[in-house]
Amino acid sequence: MPGLVKVTCCARTWAGPDRAHCCHRYHGCGHVFDNPTLFDTHRPHGDCLDPQQLGLTQTKNGIWTR
Repeated sequence: MPGLVKVTCCARTWAGPDRAHCCHRYHGCGHVFDNPTLFDTHRPHGDCLDPQQLGLTQTKNGIWTR
């Protein structure tokens, strides 16, 4: 069984192979999303939209999810 994927960037740490991070180094907001589809939804034209205004909620670990 493969090990848990753990990543740290932009002073954030998260686990999971399907997470998508909007990195500050690339002019992003720094948020971490549950999957790439939610990441794409929050950046429809290259600018970050507020996850709450998209109806997303944040887990206790700071991951934005539907």
